[in-house]
Amino acid sequence: MLIEKSNLVGLPIFELENQTRVAELVDFFVDVEEIKIEAVIAKTDGLIHHQKYVSTKEIADISKAALIIQSEESLVDPKEMVRLHKKAKKRAHIVGEKVYTKKGEFLGTVFDYVVESQTLSISRIYLKKLFDQRIIHCSAIVKIEQHKIIVKDNFEMVKPEVAPMGATELA
Repeated sequence: MLIEKSNLVGLPIFELENQTRVAELVDFFVDVEEIKIEAVIAKTDGLIHHQKYVSTKEIADISKAALIIQSEESLVDPKEMVRLHKKAKKRAHIVGEKVYTKKGEFLGTVFDYVVESQTLSISRIYLKKLFDQRIIHCSAIVKIEQHKIIVKDNFEMVKPEVAPMGATELA
């Protein structure tokens, strides 16, 4: 199933073991080499919220309704995931990153992306530039850096066909 990141943020996180809600999905760590999710950033439930990480290995299921993890112990302190903790401040956020071609042409800024629920890979990114929106398939991505994404010069970019609000389809 393909799910937009914007539909995943804020999802409740349930543990499989006791089938109780334990946290809320806040964001993702993206492996910029593989272009896939490598960990979930969560906010614990309760009076005092703590930021926790969940390795993708601990994810049992993800849907538009919830993220299911193995157990509450799957939520770990960021310092326990040393590699991710070290790169937390320099990580690419994807959303908000500017997208350029290899030749340096500015295409737009990422406002959302699509995650494939089975593999947790990013399948496409959505760009916005003024009043124009575009979709770029992940196969066009050459490199993801902290503040920019570089894509191939010659690739097919799709312009979404969206009907204006209030428009009705003619039969």
